[in-house]
Amino acid sequence: MHLLTTILLLLLLRPAEPFRKRGPRSGAAERGTGGRVRGRGRAGLMRRQTQECKEYVEAGEKYLDCQDRQLTTVMQDWPKDIHHLLLARNKIQVLRDNMFSQFTQLKSLDLQQNDISMVEAGAFTGLSKLTTLLLQHNGLKTASEEVLLPLPRLTYLRVYDNPWSCHCSLESLVTMLQVPSHRNLGNYAKCAEPLSLKGQKLKKLNVELLCAGDNQVIGRPEDRDRGPRPPTIKLKPEATSMCHTYMFPKPLLNCSSKDLNNIPSDLPSDIVKMDLSRNNIKHLRPKHFCCPKTSSCSTLAATACRV
Repeated sequence: MHLLTTILLLLLLRPAEPFRKRGPRSGAAERGTGGRVRGRGRAGLMRRQTQECKEYVEAGEKYLDCQDRQLTTVMQDWPKDIHHLLLARNKIQVLRDNMFSQFTQLKSLDLQQNDISMVEAGAFTGLSKLTTLLLQHNGLKTASEEVLLPLPRLTYLRVYDNPWSCHCSLESLVTMLQVPSHRNLGNYAKCAEPLSLKGQKLKKLNVELLCAGDNQVIGRPEDRDRGPRPPTIKLKPEATSMCHTYMFPKPLLNCSSKDLNNIPSDLPSDIVKMDLSRNNIKHLRPKHFCCPKTSSCSTLAATACRV
């Protein structure tokens, strides 16, 4: 009993100062360090989510889906043996020299719906097996044939819905697009300027007009402003400007949620699937989806027209 009483007294009389000093410091240090670690963890997780892509195999070919990742360039740690690289809807502005040179097995490259305004001459160096290049819905104004020289197997090129500046610097590219054997290169792309060439398709443009003088306008400016203006003609929406084309894994024309009142005109003949959901279309005219007899009909057209 005496021994137990002595032990209790010693415990009560033991100094608490070290615990009071060490306790708060230790807790604060743990909270501070833990907070910083957790903060870095969140930032790292966000970076990984931003850069992380989906890799899968379909029909024996490897796909790397990096769409909607807020990317401004390609990553060096991506697998180099992929066959199809999907980079649509990112924030890429410039295609630099040798940007894709590590992907030597690449067959298709989807860069649509970015902010691309410049393509350096060697951007596609090393892509000798590439057959499909999608650059529509970007900010390209000019480019030369030199950009496409590293792509000897290129058979499908989409560059529409870019603000093409049809001046002399575009001559070599337009000339290349108009070669008869290049029937699937540059279809639907149009001039945005100068005013005298606005709306003309690059595939059908008279190349001589590109260097003939960009500001030639008939009549004086003051004469053009006189008299009544002709009525504005409301044209049907065009599929090339209103909708988005996807080639992989299957050709798709996505016109969903475009506030359309009519079926878009100028439907590409090689599309096999079309999405017109969530629009304001109320009237389907007879044979609206029929293709010309000279071209192949899409699955949708064949179903609607029973041709």
